[in-house]
Amino acid sequence: MAFVGTDLAGWQAQARGTTVQGLVDEALKAIGHRGARVVGCSRTDAGVHARLFTAHVDASIDRPLEAVLKGLNANLPPQVRVYRVHRVPGTFHARYSCSGKSYRYHLFTAGVVPPHLAPYVWVWQGPLDGPAMERAAQAFVGEHDFGALTTREGRERNTHRSVTQCGWERRGSLLVLHVAGPSFLHRMVRCMGGAMVAAGTGRLVTEEIQRALAGDLSGPQIPALPAQGLALWEVRFEGAPAPTETAGALPDIPLFPLEA
Repeated sequence: MAFVGTDLAGWQAQARGTTVQGLVDEALKAIGHRGARVVGCSRTDAGVHARLFTAHVDASIDRPLEAVLKGLNANLPPQVRVYRVHRVPGTFHARYSCSGKSYRYHLFTAGVVPPHLAPYVWVWQGPLDGPAMERAAQAFVGEHDFGALTTREGRERNTHRSVTQCGWERRGSLLVLHVAGPSFLHRMVRCMGGAMVAAGTGRLVTEEIQRALAGDLSGPQIPALPAQGLALWEVRFEGAPAPTETAGALPDIPLFPLEA
């Protein structure tokens, strides 16, 4: 599935705000499901988008998969779409069977943002030191303690994480951050991006980032970039139980406005 997070309060259902999980649960009820809530592969923050997202539900629906797919989309708003529906073995879990995720952050650095791209980028006006940002990016690659780059909620669990990819791509006025790894803490990618932008302005040096990644929480506070520029790009399930039946297909066009 995929969603545009601009007007949504993230994935996880909560007392206030419209969430993706809440919308999918309601769509499932509308087609006859009763019982367990849908489980997502990740908790996205309010305003964050998902180019590709995976969820599972222990379904109580006696319908062909094609009918389930059509029924879900008929009962979801346009900013949330389900591309494919699978039957999977009971051992599959959208979160725990996930072997890796990749994210992209889109930073617009010059001129006027085209209106159709505005919901998907964060605008930065001012100089940025590209080499300093790339040095900071490389400091994140590997296994580190990301306790200084998450929220208080994120620090309630093991804060050691492994990052397999972190780097910037320049496309004209657009700077694209590519980040990948097995799993991420709450708001971790946005904090990583904030640290790199701070390095690009000279407000943070690579050595301070390295100290933070060694578990030092006493350094400068690392800001999180705004949610709107972030997209969960892809989710991998290497070694997960294979589907036994599938309905639907991914569109044969780019899945995201800034895809390249």
